Amino acid sequence: MPLVQGAQGKGEWLKTTAVLSVSMALVTAIWGALIAVMGGTVAETVGSASFMDAAMRLVLPSMGLLMLIIALGELGLIRRLLPDLPHELRPTVEARVPRASRYRQVAVLGLGIAATFGIFCTRPTYLLLLVSVAATGSVAYGSLALGAYGVGMAVSIALTALGLLQASRSERLVLWLAERREAIHVVQGFGFAFLGAVPIWFFWASQVLSPK
Repeated sequence: MPLVQGAQGKGEWLKTTAVLSVSMALVTAIWGALIAVMGGTVAETVGSASFMDAAMRLVLPSMGLLMLIIALGELGLIRRLLPDLPHELRPTVEARVPRASRYRQVAVLGLGIAATFGIFCTRPTYLLLLVSVAATGSVAYGSLALGAYGVGMAVSIALTALGLLQASRSERLVLWLAERREAIHVVQGFGFAFLGAVPIWFFWASQVLSPK
C-alpha cells in the first residue's frame, strides 16, 4: 500500500494500480489455466473433506499464533511488529524515486502477493471457484475467472491505500490519532488477541471434541 500511496496525482495512481492489477492477474490467470488443464483430479482433491481438514489443521493454528504474536507486540510485551497508524497514514514513497523503479517494485510486489495469497487461500468461495474451473476444464474460462480474482485483489489494495492517503490529508485526524497512539495500540492488541484465540480454540475443539 505505501507504493500505491506514494503515487503523485490521479494519473500516476491509476498507472500504479494498473501495473499491480496486471502483475497479479498474470499469476492468477496462469494458475487458473493450470487448474483447468488438470481438471477433475484437482476438483476432487480441493473439494474433498480430507483436503479441507488438512488445510484447516495447518491454517488455523498458524493464523492464531501469528495474531497472538502481533497482539503481544501491540500490548508492549514484545517488540511491536506493526508501525504506528499515524505514520502509516502518510505516504512513505518519496517523489524522487524514479517512476520506472516504482513501477518495477509494484510489479514485483504484485507477483509476490499473487503467488502466495492469490493461490494458497482456504476461503470457501475461492475453493468453489477452483472447483468450478477444474470442472469445466476450459483454459480460457480458468484464465479469465482467476485473472478477474487477481484484479479484484489488486483493486482492493489500491482502494485501501487511496483511502489512507485521503485520510492523511486531514491534519485534525492525524493529530487525534497521534494523541491516542498508545490507546490505539492497546485496543489493537486485544483485537488481535481475540482474532488469534478464536482459530486456535476452533482447532483445539476440532481435535478434542470431535468424535474419533
